[in-house]
Amino acid sequence: MRLGRQVKSIKGSAAVLALALPMLFSIVVLGLWANDVRQDREHTVIVDEPTPLLSGSGKGCNTSGQIAVVQRGAVLSVRRIRYWKDCTTLDVTAQDDRGGHFVLGVGRVEVKPPLP
Repeated sequence: MRLGRQVKSIKGSAAVLALALPMLFSIVVLGLWANDVRQDREHTVIVDEPTPLLSGSGKGCNTSGQIAVVQRGAVLSVRRIRYWKDCTTLDVTAQDDRGGHFVLGVGRVEVKPPLP
C-alpha cells in the first residue's frame, strides 16, 4: 500500500511540474515583451522637416500608403518601435488620434530619448 501511494504522489508531482514549467516560461516571455513595449512608449518623435506619415503599423520598410504629411515641430507619442533588416519603423499616434508610422530615413525626425 505504501509503495502505491508514493507512486501516485510522484505521478501527481510530475503532472504539476509538467504544467507549471510551461506556464512559468510563458509568464517570463510575456513580462519581457510587456517591458519592451513600456520602454518603447517612453519615446517621443519630434519632426524636423515635413515627413510622410504612413498608414497602419510599420510592418516592414514599405513606404506606400501615405495618409498625411506631418509638419516641422510636431511632437508625437511612440506606440511601438520595430527594427527590421533594412530599416526601423516607429508606430506613432498623430495629434488627431490617428495611428500611423514613420520609416526612419524617410523625411527627418528626431527620437527622444535617442535610440540605441
